[in-house]
Amino acid sequence: MFNSKFKIISLIAVFAFNSYYLQGCGEDSVTTQADNVDFSSMSTGDSIGSDIGILVLDTVKVLIKDIKLNVANINQDSTNFKVGPYVLYLNMASSVNIISTAYIPPGTYDKVKFDIHKLGDTENPPDPDFADVNGRYSVVVKGRYNGISFIFKSDKSAHQKLTFPGNLQVSASGKSNITLQVKPYIWFIKNGLYLDPTDPANESDIDNNIKDNINNNFKCFVDNDRNGLPD
Repeated sequence: MFNSKFKIISLIAVFAFNSYYLQGCGEDSVTTQADNVDFSSMSTGDSIGSDIGILVLDTVKVLIKDIKLNVANINQDSTNFKVGPYVLYLNMASSVNIISTAYIPPGTYDKVKFDIHKLGDTENPPDPDFADVNGRYSVVVKGRYNGISFIFKSDKSAHQKLTFPGNLQVSASGKSNITLQVKPYIWFIKNGLYLDPTDPANESDIDNNIKDNINNNFKCFVDNDRNGLPD
């Protein structure tokens, strides 16, 4: 009889403690900030006008990481947007697509920084195309050259720092958008002529076009209306 009463009292005490604890947790919970910046991407054709159809790109994937926004007029002060790595799948139809979203402290930002990232030996491939028996890669392009299918893979890493034409103003409420514009056809052009992606002799030139951004094949701008043009 005593044991039964003791068990009942113990269960009531445990229930009361748990109810109090759960209520306390609810009252002390941290409210997360709503995302206020979208990071979008788009691609543009920019093929050689007289040679349309020689090179056709069907799929373009870039492994990126450590996306950061730079506080305006302060070179060394930046805010993490996304760490990654994750795959940037370019929409070859030239439409603007949101690829990530995050909360950024309100303020004025003038640059975006990110790394084109070669998959490390211990990293799990987020996409099977970025690792095979021959190595690990940062960029994968599939298409056709003179009607013949090809797959080009780059194993180079590069740091990109792109200045906005106009500063990005971020507020605590509402949402801003920046669009990363990529021109992958430029990667396969040198001196006004196409580089055959199936020719190993062109590999270095194509890699350099991707990582050096000499021809501004990467641009980023404020695009709050998401029409693919700088605001």
